[in-house]
Amino acid sequence: MSKTTPQAARTTSGGHTAFADFEKKLTGRDPDDSVVPGPVRKAVRFMLAGGAATAIIGVFLVIATIADKSALTDSSGKKLTSSEFTSGIVGTLVLYVILVALWVLMARMNRAGHNWARIVASVLAAISTYDAYGIINSLTGGETITVVGVVYIVFEIGIWILGVLAAAMLWRQESSAYFRARSAR
Repeated sequence: MSKTTPQAARTTSGGHTAFADFEKKLTGRDPDDSVVPGPVRKAVRFMLAGGAATAIIGVFLVIATIADKSALTDSSGKKLTSSEFTSGIVGTLVLYVILVALWVLMARMNRAGHNWARIVASVLAAISTYDAYGIINSLTGGETITVVGVVYIVFEIGIWILGVLAAAMLWRQESSAYFRARSAR
């Protein structure tokens, strides 16, 4: 009688985990490639998790907006027309598709060792830090926060943490040596 371990239950026929296969599809390379140092692989995984969390919050916002359509108003307080509502939904979808694509692009380019991508990812993490500060600072305004607002804040803070962790991994000593070696080619 053989025992099945939790790890064995999550592996595919090739011995990789399902997440590793998905990561390979997104990054185009073997996720456990020994040429890529551990901190860069971790950063790539943080970026892919950030992309997944961004996709989830984008879908959540669209669903929440559709579910509460009657509460939406424009800047003058009038109810939104059907075309304004539709353009808002399409705009949200396009924005979140672009954000997810940016996470995946940064993961791919950093994994490939492009130093410019490390700099861009760090700048994006700094911008995200400013946005996270703005979200936290807005909580002192005395306004009532809805459940949708709480979920949004929690996801945005989580996404911020993933971005900062990824940027930190990209600037570790092993990572810097990897980026220097790749840019020397």
